[in-house]
Amino acid sequence: MIANIVVIVATLLVTALLFSRPVEKSSWWTATVIPLASIIGSGFLVIAPILQMSVGRLAVVAMAALVLTAYAIGSAIRFNIRWVEPKLAAGTLHVTALTFERLSEWALAFAYVVSVTYYLTLFGDFMLRGADIVDETLARSITTAVLIFIAFYGQHRGFNFLDKFEALKLGIIAGLLAGLAWGNWTAWQQGLWHLPPDGGTPGWQEIRMVLGMLIVVQGFETSRYLGEKFPPHLRIRTMRYAQWISGGIYVLYIALMLYYFNYPLPESGQDTAIIALSGRVATILPIMLVSLALIAQFDAAVADAQGGSGLLEELSRKRISQGIGYILIAVGGLLIIWTSNVFEIITYASRAFALYYTLQSMVAAMTAFKHEDIPNRWPRFLGYALVASIALSVVIFGIPAEG
Repeated sequence: MIANIVVIVATLLVTALLFSRPVEKSSWWTATVIPLASIIGSGFLVIAPILQMSVGRLAVVAMAALVLTAYAIGSAIRFNIRWVEPKLAAGTLHVTALTFERLSEWALAFAYVVSVTYYLTLFGDFMLRGADIVDETLARSITTAVLIFIAFYGQHRGFNFLDKFEALKLGIIAGLLAGLAWGNWTAWQQGLWHLPPDGGTPGWQEIRMVLGMLIVVQGFETSRYLGEKFPPHLRIRTMRYAQWISGGIYVLYIALMLYYFNYPLPESGQDTAIIALSGRVATILPIMLVSLALIAQFDAAVADAQGGSGLLEELSRKRISQGIGYILIAVGGLLIIWTSNVFEIITYASRAFALYYTLQSMVAAMTAFKHEDIPNRWPRFLGYALVASIALSVVIFGIPAEG
């Protein structure tokens, strides 16, 4: 009973704070919450059980490594906001950097296709988990139906009716963290708290699985494409805020989950295992997390479908309309849905965005290399080239977790 009260109070307090007029009307918060909501969206719910399967009690270290990798990539994106965008607008960007920029846009378009599939696959899995059903074929059928709905509704009507649910999502996550903290404290007070069994030192296979989870901390690049709403300095600053806040939340979440890793995962449906585990924290949490998952996945899938169809229209110089873009995204998504399991889709999504990050980091590196007006050119060139190689390693070496 007390755990339920802790969860509900934390959820209501954070939600009320984020819905308050001073916060809601703040330009810096608006610019922060868009990438923040993308970073700690649906992947937040699958990362804990996947890390447990991959590296056990070293999950906190693995999570911190993913967060730091994402922050390093974010620094390249921030550099591009500060230096590349003005040169693009003026037509003075060096041809090499410009080539990488155009390639990255096509990579992002492909990444959108995979990410829509990723979000909707989780949508189907969590919907069934809410009814205590684990059926891969039925989950794929639900995912297919929702994907077709998005494609045809987006083509004929658009999604102008959708509102964002960032405040509610962050409120539920705050409730989960508060419940986990209470559960850890109670276990400590009763002398029951202990780390999960040591699974030994992770090998190359486990490291590759962790690389395949980069998609979970993806989303910060959204700030790059908010130029019509916010000035560059605000986007740079608030991207940092979003990565600091999300990174802290992710590492804290995995640290608080360590005690609950002592409980066995379900034999099936490991990607949604957090629903079963959350019931040990507070009886109200499974219902809240299913609601969070459905809101987060559908919202994110629609947002990426809109972004992807708009990008395809731009890249094709309007030869592909946004309506046709929705259809192309749906066709690509259906191929992935019926040929891959959820763990493979997570890895495909990670690789797709890692390819985009590789190319964006190369844009930063080549801009620093070719333009003499940029301060600290050589350290920046070497640093962003290193970041590009790290992102490329995810493309080459990332593999699915063994669910």
